[in-house]
Amino acid sequence: MPSRPGFKGSSSARYVKNETRSGGRYKTTEYRARPQGALASSATPVDPYVANNPMLNESIQKKELVSRIDQIDSLMGFERFEHGENDGNKPRKGWLINLHATTIPSDNYLTGYSGVDYYFLDEEGGSFKATLQYDPYFFVDILSADYASEIEEWMRRFLETCKVKSFDRVVKEDLSLPNHLVGLKKSLIKLTFHNIQDLLMARRLLTPIIKENQMNKESRDMFNFNMDIDASDPLKLLSDIKEYDVPYHVRVAIDKQIRVGKWYNVFAKHGKVEFVEDKELIAFADPVVLAFDIETTKAPLKFPDAKIDQVMMISYMIDGEGFLITNREIISEDIADFEYTPKPEYPGLFTIFNEPDEKHVLLRFFEHIRDVRPTVIATFNGDFFDWPFVENRSRFHDIDMFDEIGFAKDNEGEYKSKYCVHMDCFRWVKRDSYLPQGSQGLKAVTTAKLGYNPTELDPELMTPYAYEKPQLLAEYSVSDAVATYYLYYKYVHPFIFSLCTIIPLNPDEVLRKGTGTLCEMLLSVQAYEGNILLPNKHSDPIERFYDGHLLESETYVGGHVESLEAGVFRSDIPTHFKIDPNAIDELLGNLHKSIKFCIEVENNKKMEEVENFDEVYSQIEAALTELKQNPARNEKPLIYHVDVASMYPNIMTSNRLQPDSMKSEEDCAACDFNRPGKNCDRRLPWSWRGEYYPAEMNEYNMIKRTLQNEEFPPQKPWLPPRTFDELSYAEQASAIKKRISDYSRKVYHRVKQSKVVTREAIICQRENPFYVDTVRSFRDRRYEFKGLAKVWKGKANKISKSNTIARDEANKMVVLYDSLQLAHKVILNSFYGYVMRKGSRWYSMEMAGITCLTGATIIQMARKLVERIGRPLELDTDGIWCILPQSFPENFSLKCKDGKKILLEYPCSMLNYLVHKDFTNDQYQTLVDPETFKYETRSDNSIFFEVDGPYKAMILPTSKEEGKGLKKRYAVSMTMVLLPS
Repeated sequence: MPSRPGFKGSSSARYVKNETRSGGRYKTTEYRARPQGALASSATPVDPYVANNPMLNESIQKKELVSRIDQIDSLMGFERFEHGENDGNKPRKGWLINLHATTIPSDNYLTGYSGVDYYFLDEEGGSFKATLQYDPYFFVDILSADYASEIEEWMRRFLETCKVKSFDRVVKEDLSLPNHLVGLKKSLIKLTFHNIQDLLMARRLLTPIIKENQMNKESRDMFNFNMDIDASDPLKLLSDIKEYDVPYHVRVAIDKQIRVGKWYNVFAKHGKVEFVEDKELIAFADPVVLAFDIETTKAPLKFPDAKIDQVMMISYMIDGEGFLITNREIISEDIADFEYTPKPEYPGLFTIFNEPDEKHVLLRFFEHIRDVRPTVIATFNGDFFDWPFVENRSRFHDIDMFDEIGFAKDNEGEYKSKYCVHMDCFRWVKRDSYLPQGSQGLKAVTTAKLGYNPTELDPELMTPYAYEKPQLLAEYSVSDAVATYYLYYKYVHPFIFSLCTIIPLNPDEVLRKGTGTLCEMLLSVQAYEGNILLPNKHSDPIERFYDGHLLESETYVGGHVESLEAGVFRSDIPTHFKIDPNAIDELLGNLHKSIKFCIEVENNKKMEEVENFDEVYSQIEAALTELKQNPARNEKPLIYHVDVASMYPNIMTSNRLQPDSMKSEEDCAACDFNRPGKNCDRRLPWSWRGEYYPAEMNEYNMIKRTLQNEEFPPQKPWLPPRTFDELSYAEQASAIKKRISDYSRKVYHRVKQSKVVTREAIICQRENPFYVDTVRSFRDRRYEFKGLAKVWKGKANKISKSNTIARDEANKMVVLYDSLQLAHKVILNSFYGYVMRKGSRWYSMEMAGITCLTGATIIQMARKLVERIGRPLELDTDGIWCILPQSFPENFSLKCKDGKKILLEYPCSMLNYLVHKDFTNDQYQTLVDPETFKYETRSDNSIFFEVDGPYKAMILPTSKEEGKGLKKRYAVSMTMVLLPS
């Protein structure tokens, strides 16, 4: 292959022309006629960054942009289904793949009606969309239901310009209402609107009135409450707005119980549609999946710049079939069709399109997308590289990418379309793959998940290779597309669409939203089904005080992580142990109870069913006695990881921990169940940690008075300076904090000081358990999927290697169920963190603190026992890495009369018995009769240790600093590397 002598990476390589491109075997691509009208390209491209972008949230308020979206949908095969056969009585079956809010134009209402476009794939491989009209709404909370009529009449007049469709009186469960457990409910006025624009206008008008009322509420004398209510001024009776910030498409999905990833029978009659879920069909439909990756020119040692660099190649796979488009203005020769198959299960046969220049490359790519009409486009970091680069180069050539394929940047700066899902696999890797931070690039992910090493090429060599080694560059280019396609198809697709079946969001949002938001969506669904009013999003108070000091921040003490030892521990190298005989005496005293616990609690059997109880008891007793008699030992270790399965969720469900259950003494005093001898108030400790300024309250007041005599910059340069009292409350607090920080530094020689205080919280055991029930059902579903993954792994191992079809099907089921259990694990572990997230609806510092402290106490309890019978090596938030003597009793088989066997893992059962002895909730109450408010009290504890191991080796590195360990930095091995003799 010819190369340029003395090439030093000059950027001029980006503009190398192929002088012979008109000759030889190269043929110019013929493009078919484009649709006319709104989709026809014009001399002046539409700027997607201004109001003409149909993907921006506010675009659905403009009829012309909604019309553009409809035309793109039609071009891509999604015609609107408005009237079914047999006069609308025959449904059309479809698998829901996407949903987006829209506006339905109407001659009866000028601004149109709000609706949601639902995109379906039918059973024959076709597609259609159906538009459901649904009126948006929010609730207005009022001080007294006795004056609802006066308030409603006042709002009718005040909101006349907003064209409120209806005012309705509704009653909902408000879990913040005092004494609501006896059946008291919240009376609200529901305001329903024709569209979102009207709703937002009404909200803007009501918000300042309600904020003023809330500020006056604190100064109202609670003993003269009824005297303050004056029906002659109804605006003062507005207390709050509720559920005003639920996204419209989420509201419709929750209320109508519509989820992506499910099959529906769609009935349509004269534009009115109705969805009926087909619960018998579970398997997903097969959307057309396109995964693509681009290669661009670049200047040496610089990142590609779309202003001057060009697209060299676009490689993509469509349902397993590969394509590569090359830019012959940069690539020195035609590329012939070739194959890139890194593993037999990942075939890659590539068809090549050699195009004369960049414009034709882009047009060919867009044309192919219009031909195959993909419903999922997968990329790796496409939101921030591939799509922006393609869009900018398209605009450079006067091509409007939205008019071509319906993709544009939305409000979050991410590239999406209405008809097609954009799956950026990098977002899945960051949130859901559990891969470490340094292993989240495409190459590392391919190695970890797909099991092969992809082709690699130094970025600095790409531009030179376009001229010198174009075939090698082509192979590298397609390797990324192959990896992206199979990563998506094998892992991301089942993961995201499985979550879509339970979360009321579209796939783009399920992929990109944080796990806290996904938790909130699940909780919102459960709240709606239980007729529970959604709380407003939490916001921290602007100023907080502790013991006469201004608080800078407050939080809770988190989980305990500690590195105890460093070194190499191998199961074939003897280690010194010093066993505490008193610990063995304790284990012997609890031995009968520990074995009984394993039989009755862990395995749900009865003691009478076990035949060899005494034999197993004697074996363990003899082993423990021998350890007691010889406490100083030098023997080979058993390397174990003992951890609590789903620790935080199980602590929450066992103790009925949920934000609404956190009560104060005032709440209990107002409750009718507050009687002598009550056992519905479980009291648990938590550790509060606050950082506060050392200046005391008298100094705070002095600083505030000083500021009141000063002037502050105006909001606009041409306005006069402002006084302290003219500042907003947030600005006043910020000025005080700055001044008090400087004062503390000068006077106390430190800015802040911190303090940890153990506090006690009251957990109501009778509160509506919708939060706990949501966590429990999610946990149980995860266990179910985890079990099914193990079952299919067993089936896959039993299938002979010659039966490749059956083996592949079994492996697909393993990946599916493993993806499902991992998806549930990600969200399940977020229910705890969600309650402390900024802006969460269900916020509770106490709950998070109790969960953490209880978990830390359990781990510390286990550590104290382990260090008396072995050696703990590393403490995680939910488990312990440790070594035990090889002679310590391990696994035993308990034989049952029915022929079945119970596996007794003694190290696990001895810890579980202690956990259940000290951490069982004996106050757990369940409502059994809502009419008479009868509750059933029982004991609950789902906190169980699991044992992993024994491992062959564990390596714990030491820290550079003396006396410190490296936390969560270790390596373990299930196989042994033999030492050289």
